[in-house]
Amino acid sequence: MIATQFRKAQRQKVKASIMIEGLQGSGKSGLALAIASVLASSQDKIFAIDTENKSLDLFSDYKLHTGVKLENFNKADITKDDGYAPSNYDALRTLAINEGAEVLIMDSISHMWNRKGGLLDTVAEAQQAGLDQYRSWGTEKNRTEKELIFDLVRSDKLHTIVTVRSKEKFGMELDETKGKNKVVSLGEQQIQQEGLKYEPDLVIRMLSPGDSKGKNPVGLILKSRYPIFTVDTEYEFTPEILQQLKSYLEEGVDSEVLLEQQKKDYIKAIKEYCAGSQAKKSIWANLKEQEGYTGKIEDIPLEVLKVLYRKLVSE
Repeated sequence: MIATQFRKAQRQKVKASIMIEGLQGSGKSGLALAIASVLASSQDKIFAIDTENKSLDLFSDYKLHTGVKLENFNKADITKDDGYAPSNYDALRTLAINEGAEVLIMDSISHMWNRKGGLLDTVAEAQQAGLDQYRSWGTEKNRTEKELIFDLVRSDKLHTIVTVRSKEKFGMELDETKGKNKVVSLGEQQIQQEGLKYEPDLVIRMLSPGDSKGKNPVGLILKSRYPIFTVDTEYEFTPEILQQLKSYLEEGVDSEVLLEQQKKDYIKAIKEYCAGSQAKKSIWANLKEQEGYTGKIEDIPLEVLKVLYRKLVSE
């Protein structure tokens, strides 16, 4: 509905939406806890969801690279017996909010994608029950769980930090000097739902972990809507850098600026996905027409773009 009055433009405090990706043992959990300890007003306002065999318990009484000793943060475990359904994460997020959480860490959200009870698991169950690939993704349960994956990355009620496992992807490449193919690394790939990286405002790839002796963790910025970080740049996450992040969030931004940046990310993602494929372009045209849009992609509202993108990559 159109606004009934104008207001003065203003900067507003925003809640962090941060994703930290990396190989197992790369230091994701430590950096997440370090960021949380800076953003929260006290350690008892930090809540964490642990899916890594209670690994976050190892940080109890641990001194972070910032010099802060972790003594009083809250955590809950999700195990394979519970099942890693996104709805289980959502239930714990609601509980954390009700108990006064200021920061929530989800370590890791890869489990809600490819582990027992996760989305791929429930889709496989639907296929075993006789549904084809398309319909198995479209059951009410699976549609709801898939939407939750995207919803869990951010909240307007607390700072959200999620960790995502990655794996090294390999391919074949012709070795012209020997005249035969060789195996080459294609870089790291997230173990998670396609396109999830477009939701958070800051995406960090771990390069090296910090330690209790003061060694700073190092990460590569893959995406940033925060001007204090530059994309494709390596940062040591020093105590000073983390304080700058806190100050930026508290100083606030015009939320419309972040939303416009997010919209540009989705437009870019859709164009890249369809590039060079007439079939994908046709699917895109049909999807947007079903939603009542026949003009330029830039004219489609952000919330509709999100829905269309998720349908597009599932086709």
